Amino acid sequence: MKNYGKIFLIASLALLFFWVVPWLYNLITLKPYSTPFTLYSCTLHDFASLDRGEGKEFQFIDTKGNVHGDEAQPMFYAGVLASRGALPDTLEGRAVSLEEIERNAVIATSDPKDINRTLPPVYLLMESVPERLELKDPEDALVSRSRGIDIVKMATNEIRADKTALLRQTLQEQGFAYPAKLFSGKPSHRKAYDEGYLVTDAQDKLYQFKQVNDTVVVRHFPEADGLALKFVMITEFDNHATLGYLVSGDGRLQMLLPDGHVIPTEVSFTPEKEDLLIVGDLFYYTVKTSTDEGERFWALSSSDFSLVDTLSRPYPREGSFPGIRFTSANDGWVKPRLTL
Repeated sequence: MKNYGKIFLIASLALLFFWVVPWLYNLITLKPYSTPFTLYSCTLHDFASLDRGEGKEFQFIDTKGNVHGDEAQPMFYAGVLASRGALPDTLEGRAVSLEEIERNAVIATSDPKDINRTLPPVYLLMESVPERLELKDPEDALVSRSRGIDIVKMATNEIRADKTALLRQTLQEQGFAYPAKLFSGKPSHRKAYDEGYLVTDAQDKLYQFKQVNDTVVVRHFPEADGLALKFVMITEFDNHATLGYLVSGDGRLQMLLPDGHVIPTEVSFTPEKEDLLIVGDLFYYTVKTSTDEGERFWALSSSDFSLVDTLSRPYPREGSFPGIRFTSANDGWVKPRLTL
C-alpha cells in the first residue's frame, strides 16, 4: 500500500509541476497584444485600420501605410461626419443619406464559448405579429425533445396540447426529422421585428419556426439541403438583407436570403475554434475571424456577397512553456489539455 501511495503522490506532484510552472512562466514572460480595429473602406477600396498615432486624434492607416482621417470610413463614422457637415452626398457613384447608411448598418458576432457550451433545449417563443405592433415578452416556449417538440406555457409549465399537436403535424408534413440539432433565435422585444428561429433537424435540413397569430409557422429551405450545416445564426437587421448566416460542413460561410436563396461566400470559418465579427454597410461587408494565432479578413460586396479583397494578420509568436492547462478561452469546461 505504501508503494501505491508513493506512486500517487509522485504523479500528483508531477501533474502539479507541469500545470503551475508553465502557468507562472507564461504569466511573467508573455506580453499583452492587441490589434487595431480594421474595416474595408468604400472610399479607399482597401482595408483601413484605426490608429491613435502619436497624438490624441484618430487616424486610419491602409495596407500600404498611408494615413487618412475619418473620411476613410464614412459608413462606420457616418454620424460623426454628419455632425460636422462632412458626410459625402455621393459614394460609390450613387447618392447616399445618413438615414440610408444607418438602416444598412450590420454588426454580428460569434464566440466559440457560445458554441461549445451545453444549454437546456428550451427556446422562448415570441409573437411575430403582436396586437399593438410592438414586440412583447414571450409567454410560451419551445421545448425540444428526442422524439418531438412541445410548446409549453411558461406561467404554468403546462404543455399547450392543441398548439403542440398542430406544430407536430406541420413538422411531419414538412418532413422534419427529430431530434432538432441547431436552434438560433433572438427572443427579445428590443428589436424592430421577429423572425423566430432557424432550426436544423436530425438530417441537417434547415427550417424556420415563426409564431404568427399564436400559431407556429414552419418553413423549409430546400437550397440548404445537403450543406451539412454546423452553424446557424438568425439575422434581424433593419435592412432585411439576410435572414441568417450559415456555415456548411466544409467550413464556408453561406448567406441565407429572406426569399430562401442561399449564397455561398469565400469566407472560411470554424465556429468551435474561431471568433467571428461581421460589420456590414451599404456597400461592403467586412468579415473577420480570429484565433490565438492571428486574424483573417474578407471584404464582400453587399450586393451579391462576392469576394472583393482579403487580409491576413498573424500575431507575433512568443515562446511559451509547454505544460498542462485545465481551461480554454474557447469553452467553459475544466479538463486537462496539453500545450506545446
